[in-house]
Amino acid sequence: MGDYLEEIVGQETAKRFIRTAIKKEKLYNFLFTGPKGVGKRQFAFALSKSLNCPPRSPNFMLVAPIPSKIKDKEDEIFEYSKTYLPDNPVVEFEDRAAILIEQIRNVIKRLVHMPTIGSKRVVLVIEADRMTAEAANCFLKTLEEPPLDTLFVLTSSRPSYLLPTIRSRCQNVRFTYLNSGQIKNIIFEGEDNYLLGSPGEIIIFQENDLLKNARDILRQCPMSTETAAQTARGYERKKLIDLLYPLLLMYRLVFYKKINITINTTLEPLLNKKASALSLNSIINTINLLNVSINSLERNPSHLLLLFNVLMKLP
Repeated sequence: MGDYLEEIVGQETAKRFIRTAIKKEKLYNFLFTGPKGVGKRQFAFALSKSLNCPPRSPNFMLVAPIPSKIKDKEDEIFEYSKTYLPDNPVVEFEDRAAILIEQIRNVIKRLVHMPTIGSKRVVLVIEADRMTAEAANCFLKTLEEPPLDTLFVLTSSRPSYLLPTIRSRCQNVRFTYLNSGQIKNIIFEGEDNYLLGSPGEIIIFQENDLLKNARDILRQCPMSTETAAQTARGYERKKLIDLLYPLLLMYRLVFYKKINITINTTLEPLLNKKASALSLNSIINTINLLNVSINSLERNPSHLLLLFNVLMKLP
């Protein structure tokens, strides 16, 4: 078997753990946890290749969140899932995307057939915390008693949203933010000016300029009721995560300025002004508000009301 983990930049602790597990033949249900965009998915693909089970091979299965608009359409689910394969360095989630029980049942059905003699089979579940309650409970029994020569690899940036029974049946492998040198080896162009530590997120921000609207809102806050309502209506048919997450980033930068961390960004005058005007507790409460709002997106039926409520509370 080749060692394709060398393809991964950074994450040396995770590499040591997995290499030891392979060497000692202790391959049992891995849960890759850590921030978004730091390489969990790419690491899982590299592990699969190291086990002679590369993506798109007969013994490789991929389960990933799908938008609600393609629910119950097996062909469309399969096509959409391809966006998570290694061809795409980053994947942007829809506001409402979930792993459905139909997807888990399809995996279980395919697991009835044994893998090729002498080979492994890998089932990769991307952002496993997005399983519906029905899907998670259906998945649990198979996870408890994996079929012969089958390795389950789950990834999650929100492991607390997973069933405790699922977490307890996996070996947790922690992933961390990358330093600036490691990030340059991945994205080649641009700097980590916003202290993200995540090459995946840096690439998304570079390609979509998601920070512009967040900067404008930061300048306007606190908002009047009329301004908040008008701004919310402007996002009625857009992905709310594309505003809420950049806003979270903005207030995180304000927090860094408040505690005197150096930031190399053109936003410095705005950040200094906000940091001087707000108390530390107010900044922390705002960051918590945005975190909770982001995590509740897929469970909240009224995105317009959610955004209006957030905008009214931003200091």
